[in-house]
Formats: sequence, structure tokens, C-alpha cells
Amino acid sequence: MITSLPRFRLPIVLALFLAAAPALAEPLHIGLVIPQSGQFKPLGDHVREAFRVWDTANPDQFEDIVEGDDGCSEQAGTDAAAAMIEAGVNVVVGFLCTESLAAALPLLSDENIPVITLTVRADIIGEEAARLGWQFFRLAPRAGSEAEIASDAIFRLWADKSFALIEDGAISGRELVEAIRINLENRGLKPNFVDNYRPGQATQPSLIRRLQSAGVSRVFVGGERSDLAVIAMEATRQGVDLEFMGGDTLHAPQGELPIPDGTLAVLAAGATPGPEAEAARAALESAGLISEGLRIPAYAAAEILGAIATRMQYSEMDLDEALRTTTFSTALGPVTFDQNGERREPGFVLAILKDGEFSRLSIEEAARIAGENQ
Repeated sequence: MITSLPRFRLPIVLALFLAAAPALAEPLHIGLVIPQSGQFKPLGDHVREAFRVWDTANPDQFEDIVEGDDGCSEQAGTDAAAAMIEAGVNVVVGFLCTESLAAALPLLSDENIPVITLTVRADIIGEEAARLGWQFFRLAPRAGSEAEIASDAIFRLWADKSFALIEDGAISGRELVEAIRINLENRGLKPNFVDNYRPGQATQPSLIRRLQSAGVSRVFVGGERSDLAVIAMEATRQGVDLEFMGGDTLHAPQGELPIPDGTLAVLAAGATPGPEAEAARAALESAGLISEGLRIPAYAAAEILGAIATRMQYSEMDLDEALRTTTFSTALGPVTFDQNGERREPGFVLAILKDGEFSRLSIEEAARIAGENQ
């Protein structure tokens, strides 16, 4: 099923191409394929809201915006792709689930319709898109880059420290920690201790005893924020001095137990927007919306497509080529896509917890803070 967004206006847009460029003979039509019901509906709402806010503030960029339903299944992806093709859209933003995206990409690519995903991180999607020539663009961070950023931070901050890598036994935690371990060992650095723990426990006494016996002072936790909070509490209870780092799962609401200030985290760039997001935050706030979830990444996608709409009024370049060859200024910072549609800029950033909130910091800043705390 496809539904139109409320018409924000009916702009008159100049031809996107000169006559020599037949790929897009009409103004830019945007498709949003987002969850319309179920547990992911709030994220779909974020995408819709961000596009509405940007569109209201930047008239005369898009002809229209239409919606399709991302039901997060292979059949839903096929159905949404067919609806987008029938609607005549030029580009699709959304497909928040891997299953629906994988099913839709070949169908949309056959019709020369690029797809920009805001959430799907699986490396295999990008690899398949490159192999099969799909018109795929990932504004979401690539999954493998989380381990790369974490490995670099550990190598540069903890190389002279005794450290442990622990994980919660879940596939995501295990794969992240294993990728970090391999990356570090390829650079000649081995952890002093590697272990797993049982998640969801109220206490972790045996884990802390094992960490203490291993003589480590730094711990990377491949698991949930709530588990790290319990581990940190248990370490304090037993008088074991530990400093922590975790992955993107730490970007979650604080539970009953806080995690300690000074905890480092490798977070998706969109989770901790930098100063370049100030205009987007102000625009969202003026509409009564806070900058959470997918609102900033979706706003950045609207900025990208708005820039292309403007550029294509004066260019013979088609949409796919414009996406691959342009540097975009967005709420996520500069965005450039390589020839495979992967974002060139790091999708993850290093952050530190202070007064219960994560904020970005550089490796140099982290090293300085660590030196001051010694």
C-alpha cells in the first residue's frame, strides 16, 4: 500500500536536466519506505517528520513525497518496491530492515531507482550491491566500521595497559569482540584476557573475580548498557578499579543503574550529532520535535536530495552519478559516497560519558583525559 504525504506545497521546479540528459525528465519525486505499524513505527514516524520539517523550510526542491510500507519482510520489500515503481519515484529513502531492503534493491535497481538506507548496517548488503550493480547508498554506518573504530581506540589508548575483551554471548556482541580481537592481533596487540559473561544478571561477582585475577585495568564490553552498569557496580563493590569501553549498544536509555562517568563508547555518528547538526536541531525544535532516533539522519537524507535537486537543474549528471560524485554538507557532517554506495566518512565516532550524557571526543582528547586521571 502506498500513501501520499500531505502536500506541503505544489512547487514549480525547473527541469532537472538539460535536454541531453534523459534519465530524469521530470522534477524529483521522493519515496519514503518506512514502517507504518508495529514496533518500528516510531522510527518511520521520525523519517516522515524530518522530511516534513526540512521540506517546509526549503520549498521548491521536491515535486512530491510518497510513502510505502516497510513491513520488515521479504514480501513487504517486494511489495514496497512495486509500489514505488508504480508511483514513478526517482529515489527511495528508508527500508529500515535488512530483509525488505535485500528484496527491494534488485527490483528498484532494474528501474534505475537508487535506494538510501538510514539503518541497515550489514556488510553483506553492501558487498552484494557492489557485486550485482545495485543502486545502493548507505547513510547508516557499516557494521564492520564499529570494530575498526573500537580497535583503533584500544590500540592508541590501551596499548600500554592490561585490558580485557568480554562479550555477552549474543551474536552481535560475540562478532564485535571477535572482530576487535582480530584487528588488534593483526597490529601486534593481544588482549590480556578474553571471556564471555551471562547477560541480564543482577550481579556479576565471578566475572569481576576473573578480571581481577587476570590483572586487567581496562575492559571492553561487547554487550548491553544495563549489563555494563551491573559489571561496573560489582567492580566497585569488590574494590576492583576498572575503566570501560563499549560499542553502540551503550546508546540506550539509562536503566536503574548508571554506567560510570568516563566510560568510552563507539557510537553511530548520528547518535551524537556534532555542531553541524545545530541547524537541524533548531528546525526540529521549532516544530516541537526533539533530535532523537532517526530524525537527524533522515534530515541529512533530505539535505542530500535537496542539494541534488538544485544541482540537477543545471547539470547533465543523472541522480546515481550525482550521489556518487558529490560532497554533501549535512546534519551528519560532510557526506560522500564511494562507487559502491558506501559512505566514505567514518560511520562511528568515539564518545565519552559525562554527567550521564555521551559526547564526541577525539583520540587525542581521550588520551589527555586518561593522562589526567592517572
